[in-house]
Amino acid sequence: MRRFVVAACLAILATSSCLAAAQSDRSPTKKTIEILATAKVEVPAEVAIVKIGYQNQAVSKEAAYAENTRMAKKIVQAFLDDHVPPSAIETQAVTLEREEERGGSSPAKILKFNASQEWRIHVSAGDAQKVVDIAVAAGVTNVEGVDWGVRDPLALEARAYGAAIERARKIAEQTASQSGVKLGEILSVVNFVNRFGLGTVPLDTSTVEVSGTVAAKYVANVPLTLYPPKIERQASVTVTYAISQ
Repeated sequence: MRRFVVAACLAILATSSCLAAAQSDRSPTKKTIEILATAKVEVPAEVAIVKIGYQNQAVSKEAAYAENTRMAKKIVQAFLDDHVPPSAIETQAVTLEREEERGGSSPAKILKFNASQEWRIHVSAGDAQKVVDIAVAAGVTNVEGVDWGVRDPLALEARAYGAAIERARKIAEQTASQSGVKLGEILSVVNFVNRFGLGTVPLDTSTVEVSGTVAAKYVANVPLTLYPPKIERQASVTVTYAISQ
């Protein structure tokens, strides 16, 4: 019985020693400085997506479709004639629908048929103005706006990320100096790039609607002037530095 008690006591001591060793391993061994920093980079817009459309009505489905097809060819050809490459022209939507009038118990009466097409024209930012002018002169009925961007969004994000890390380093150095310690190596970096509301900036004007019959006069008398915006990326990083002994 005594041998059993001694063995049990030794087992308890061994367990306590192991727990202490495990807790020691988990305890921090380095003093650190953790810095949260945010930086923003801003560059001129490089590319643009001009959003345009054509819509017409007719008393028959065939007439609406035929007129829409005729105008679509004219509009697209106007771009091709001005050396806009076919690869830059993207058909976004094509619709053909009937408009009905309903009243009481009487059967629905077909009023007219509506046909429409929408395009996205991908060009450099400097050519966006020209594309809008060509489109309106060719007879589009809708200029929905312009999306602006850069050719390499990932490169812009990398610049924002690098700027945030550099800002974190400067803050960390200042913090270490004021605390009387020496800044050591980077132990970890956690980053976040903010894309919300940045990168693709819509045109800051209302949708422009013009009649195909007055398109040429519209261009001559009320020219639309585009002002490409700056494209921004904002990045935040949390950088943990060791403190040298």
